[in-house]
Amino acid sequence: MSRICTIVPRAREGEFRRSFSSGKIDARFVDFSYLGLSDFLRKGFIIRTFRPAPELFYFPNINVPYFWKGRTVSQVHDLIPLTRYSDWPWRHRIAFRHLAGRTLRISRMTVCVSEYAKGQVMGEYRISGDRLRVIPNWIDDEFLQMAGRADPGRPLVEGDYLLYVGNRAAHKNLKTLMDAFRLLSPVFPVLKVVVVGARMRPHDDVDAAASDPELAGRVVQVPQVSDDRIRNYYAFARAFVFPTFIEGFGIPPLEALAFGVPVVCSDVPAVREVCGEAVRYADPADPGSFAREIRSALADPQGNSAFRERGLERLSLYRRERAVAQYLELFRSCAGK
Repeated sequence: MSRICTIVPRAREGEFRRSFSSGKIDARFVDFSYLGLSDFLRKGFIIRTFRPAPELFYFPNINVPYFWKGRTVSQVHDLIPLTRYSDWPWRHRIAFRHLAGRTLRISRMTVCVSEYAKGQVMGEYRISGDRLRVIPNWIDDEFLQMAGRADPGRPLVEGDYLLYVGNRAAHKNLKTLMDAFRLLSPVFPVLKVVVVGARMRPHDDVDAAASDPELAGRVVQVPQVSDDRIRNYYAFARAFVFPTFIEGFGIPPLEALAFGVPVVCSDVPAVREVCGEAVRYADPADPGSFAREIRSALADPQGNSAFRERGLERLSLYRRERAVAQYLELFRSCAGK
């Protein structure tokens, strides 16, 4: 690729300029936000101002501009909003279905982040697998370097704790985590649970657990976190728990594996595909199943050692350079058509 043209939110201009200084990058900084009206209307006009005109256009989501004509590669991360696990309003579900379908129709190729996500797309939209390419997400190099540092500093949370990282949407199934934590409480009376991620509703299952007198002071909520702090939470966790009902991929379990933390995940297709045999699995509909596997993670150092070795092998599949090579091959093949 001899030249890259890109549009970046103005709020991220400083970060972008610090990260990318190549003269081959022609960047335009805009005020509008992702999936806003300008994202579908004004963006198309801005793209047309690049000279000479790019040969190929890549949209890393379903926000392809309206009235768009161009050789396009897009990306569909998952179809969770269309499933029974989503709590999106019906209007948003209809809009998502339309936008995803439109993106698939006008794209020469669409990237999916897992074979499971690809199967979802093929089943929902009756699209040929020949127009879909699976390129998995990757763990950021900087994050892996953070995980490899010998001294993570002093723990931000005192004592032993379970960790969850991710937003608090309905499909993340945090009720099962909280119920499993209650089951473990008599056996591990000082164990805490740390929930790192944005609240999606005014009051949810994590809030309910935090207000439970039996769990007083043992549910730690962290709505926002910096990279340095997230490293600290991972580094000192006794176990990482991911009770999701459904995912398109699932990066947090891999991040936990990078820190050598025992991981307990829902036994669902995308997580199985991504994590392989490097984690313990439990039934997302059964808090008792999660409680048993968490207890094993807390009390079986020999088993944890075996999982840790498999985790390091698994992480090698999700390196940045591997994904970049796959994207470059895809872009070259599409630009030549």
